[in-house]
Amino acid sequence: MPGKDSLYRKMDTHTAVQDKILLEAGTNELEVMGFRLRWKDPLTGECVRVPFGINAAKVKELVALPDTLTRLPDTHPCVRGVFLLRGQTVPLIDLCAWFGREPDEDHVPDKNCVVLVAEMNLKRFGFLVHGVDKVHRVSWKRIQSPPELIARYQSIVATTIIEGGLIQLIDFERIIAEIDPAMDLKARISARTAEDAENDDHMGTIVVAEDSAVIRQQMLGALKMAGYDVTACPDGLYAWEFLEELKKKGEAAESVLGVVTDIEMPRMDGHHLCKRIKDDPELNAIPVILFSSLINDMLRKKGESVGADEQITKPELDYLVDRIRDCIRKKKQRGRGEKSQES
Repeated sequence: MPGKDSLYRKMDTHTAVQDKILLEAGTNELEVMGFRLRWKDPLTGECVRVPFGINAAKVKELVALPDTLTRLPDTHPCVRGVFLLRGQTVPLIDLCAWFGREPDEDHVPDKNCVVLVAEMNLKRFGFLVHGVDKVHRVSWKRIQSPPELIARYQSIVATTIIEGGLIQLIDFERIIAEIDPAMDLKARISARTAEDAENDDHMGTIVVAEDSAVIRQQMLGALKMAGYDVTACPDGLYAWEFLEELKKKGEAAESVLGVVTDIEMPRMDGHHLCKRIKDDPELNAIPVILFSSLINDMLRKKGESVGADEQITKPELDYLVDRIRDCIRKKKQRGRGEKSQES
């Protein structure tokens, strides 16, 4: 098990490489940081080592388990408490507890655990794991959606094969949405938003590309509450194939009001989807909004380079609806201007 200093060195080395990769536009690749949990098999009682993964772009730091944790009342059972990290309060989430498993404390005592400090939706969360492995550069094409039963009940959003072994990518957004009520997207739609929807022209559909089933359902409910017809796709490739089918019928430019896409998705990520849309002469007038828990200054530059019309973090759902309206109005104004020039 590496010590704290080697963990920091590993993270610093990784960050220098990550900066270059993340700025490459539309490559449809990501870096997966492997980690593991060790728990007792509920049937045999034997220790099992289970490999998981997280998009390395989310990981800000690797730290040792803090000596001091502050317990909080009325929190989710998997939240051990909060700790201070350079003046910022960070909740510590025990992933073994989230999966309802008993950790193998004989082989992995608390002193040997590692905390992944990740940033999502402009907040930081600590995730307690039992060891960190290598960082792998992987094409989204190699990342597959799991069976629905696994995704629904085990919080797994994707799987991939790395070095001959199966790596499961956890649906961290689902975890924080359950732990932090402020992350419930549908609940953030205001009465004003629903009332304003009556004044909008909704002739067409919003295409949503989002791999997390929980977040996708929240977005569907929120956008429908705002008065929009919505076509939901579980990843970027489904969304692209849907647009191509409409294009073959000559309907895409007129029937699609806009595309709202997550960034991290199996098979095709949001940046690559956006680049394909903007590179297509028949589709490039469709507004594309990147709507992700993973938008920082670096990724905002990447979004700009692939032609995204807007980039919004997921807690800003009210802004999403407003930005959709603005993008639709601009698209219609451009269309009227082109028609007047032709005449």
